[in-house]
Amino acid sequence: MIRSDGARAAGRFTRLLACAALAACSTIDDARIARLDDAQAQSLLAPGRTTEADVRAALGEGRVVHFRSGWETWHYEYRAGLAKGWDDVPFIGLVTSRSARPTKELVLLFDAGGTLRRYALQQVPPTR
Repeated sequence: MIRSDGARAAGRFTRLLACAALAACSTIDDARIARLDDAQAQSLLAPGRTTEADVRAALGEGRVVHFRSGWETWHYEYRAGLAKGWDDVPFIGLVTSRSARPTKELVLLFDAGGTLRRYALQQVPPTR
């Protein structure tokens, strides 16, 4: 069977789209905090000493919320299982949003000088 250039291009595009979708599935939110426990957090995050640069090197930059005062919070969230974005896909979200998955959250508070002031690490149990 002879395929036209258009059919070949469509086939390549379909394969490329499938690879991109699979790559998106393999990334699970902020997996950098998946194994972070209280002891590790205490050694990594020292209020008054740890800087934004230290955290960026260890965990990357989280979702940042800036305040007028110059202070900011960095938010990290990890949910076991599928990537969070799947909950927003029509029909798929009906299934994935109902699955019980534990969530781990890390919130960091930095002052205007970029020094860590407080942090909270919590494990939220799965809900049904």
